[in-house]
Amino acid sequence: MRIVVLGTTGRTGRVTADAALARGMDVVALIRHDAEPPLDPRIAVSVVDLRDQDAIAPAIAGADAVVSTIGPVASVTVTEVSEATQAVVDAMVRSGVRRIVAVANGKVLTDDEVTGDYANVAAEHRRNAAILAASGLDWTVLATPFLTDDPATGDVDTAVEAKAPGRSLTRSDLAATLLDALDRPEWVGHIIGVANPAAPTNP
Repeated sequence: MRIVVLGTTGRTGRVTADAALARGMDVVALIRHDAEPPLDPRIAVSVVDLRDQDAIAPAIAGADAVVSTIGPVASVTVTEVSEATQAVVDAMVRSGVRRIVAVANGKVLTDDEVTGDYANVAAEHRRNAAILAASGLDWTVLATPFLTDDPATGDVDTAVEAKAPGRSLTRSDLAATLLDALDRPEWVGHIIGVANPAAPTNP
């Protein structure tokens, strides 16, 4: 399988690209600037403006799927991420690539008002989910709780169109679930809550 990973200069994207390599996948990374430290040399890297569908389309042509880990920065991002998502969707339609799995936070599962430093984060994730839902593509959104850099547990709870009960998720477990989602046709067209299981409480 040949997949395009967006966001590989970030922690989640880098872990996801490395996990895909470990599964024997061919990986293409679309990045806005050179990665530091450099990505694994087995990854085919294209430096592109992620809001330019004309630049994206040739880079994703021939891929089996796109995995997006791009996300907004609290109190910084306005609409840059959703603009990139729209450009990627348009490029996928042009290139005939149908499968996309994307990361969001749990706010995509509610319409609760979010204020403060993370208001823009919730708004962008919700815009992204709406763009994918209207795309006509075979999309899945994984809605996560707080992400950690702890080692993978191999234990992930999932819930269709609902939050998973756990309060956190390791990036490595998220990466594995993103890749697993590519082969989960029953998740197409759905937001999937994902989390590591909550620790049992003492009686």
